[in-house]
Amino acid sequence: MKLGYLGPKGSYSYEAALFYSKDSVLYEMDNFHDIIDGVEEGSLDEGILPLENSTEGVVTQVADALLHTQNAFVNRELVMPIVHNLYSHSGKMEGVKYILSHLQVLEQCRHFLRTYYPGIKLIPCGSSSQACIRMKAEGPGYAAVAGSSIGVLYGLKLVREAIQDNSWNETRFVVIGRKKTEKTGDDKTSIAFTFSEDQPGTLYSVMKEFADARINLSRIESRPAKSQIGKYVFYIDFAGHQAEEPVKALLDRIGEKTNHLKVLGSYPIFK
Repeated sequence: MKLGYLGPKGSYSYEAALFYSKDSVLYEMDNFHDIIDGVEEGSLDEGILPLENSTEGVVTQVADALLHTQNAFVNRELVMPIVHNLYSHSGKMEGVKYILSHLQVLEQCRHFLRTYYPGIKLIPCGSSSQACIRMKAEGPGYAAVAGSSIGVLYGLKLVREAIQDNSWNETRFVVIGRKKTEKTGDDKTSIAFTFSEDQPGTLYSVMKEFADARINLSRIESRPAKSQIGKYVFYIDFAGHQAEEPVKALLDRIGEKTNHLKVLGSYPIFK
């Protein structure tokens, strides 16, 4: 099984990939789009992607990209605690002018970094492991924020542990593949939809369908449709599997009320 993750080795996605599967052959990818394209084209069997963080919310690049998949479906989820550590060359911050990490990581540590290092410039990188590699190459004027195991991997010196603003910081990862999962009786379905026109009560009409069917929602989010101001894509996760008759009927009714409805996948609830 070929499993793609956002590299290089040592990234949070790498840790999630190891947690998800000990048997898969892991393939390091440069960005989220390469992971999705690999699954879409069949060069990867599965890909693991961070979708949602308890501090910063949705990972917008991933949410937007999943909207356009043709052959890939969400077929698993996992939630992992995320601890961010600050590393430097010496274990101290004297002389450090730049702090590197993935944009999401920097945002999850925003209050700490602004409070203790307001004069240091924050530089986003493609991943936390890319940040560590660049830090080593650039020299002692650079520091990085990354996970607990990455310091040993890249020979970095710990400045401070657990600098994330939220002590309950967690990231929800999803696994995408080309096969739809069978229902287990304890599943979740993710959908996305748009409306042709913004009219009073359009979103309520969809929400009412869930209430009438007594189906519980676990997530609702909106993202700009990237067409014009005021146009949005709505993302919803709810209890149930698309192969179950009540969910099938619900999706049919929602399809009649929306301009475009996409089922991103049905998969077992992570516990």
